[in-house]
Amino acid sequence: MTSQRPFDVEYELTRLTQRLRRRSMRIVEQLHPELDYGTYLFFLGICEAPGEVRGADLAESFGVHKSTASRAVSTLVRLGLVEQTPDPLDGRARLLTPAGPALAQLNAARTDVQRRLEELFSGWDADDVAAFTDLLHRYNDAADATLD
Repeated sequence: MTSQRPFDVEYELTRLTQRLRRRSMRIVEQLHPELDYGTYLFFLGICEAPGEVRGADLAESFGVHKSTASRAVSTLVRLGLVEQTPDPLDGRARLLTPAGPALAQLNAARTDVQRRLEELFSGWDADDVAAFTDLLHRYNDAADATLD
């Protein structure tokens, strides 16, 4: 690897990150005009959980203080994006799930993103798409391993 290549990688990752952030911000605006990006990330965490999730579990997975997660959850409930029910195992805790309409909006936005990706990759060879996917997966695994 030449000395310039790491800067090329950083530059391209920055471009990708900025593009993803812009796309996410469009989804945030569609979900609710009062929703901010940080709270949206908590919404995604709730949507991607394999069932109901507790706010404390979100705080742990995001590596933030419970009060931060609590504020985000309160905002999501107030905006009607998340529903909460008492945890039968701990009456003080609440179990969180995405509200049906909000989840439907998110899924519609994700379907639109998938359609755009299919258009973007329409001129690519299937092997190139597979290689790109494999390399992104490899990069993300390596990055995840260094964060822990």
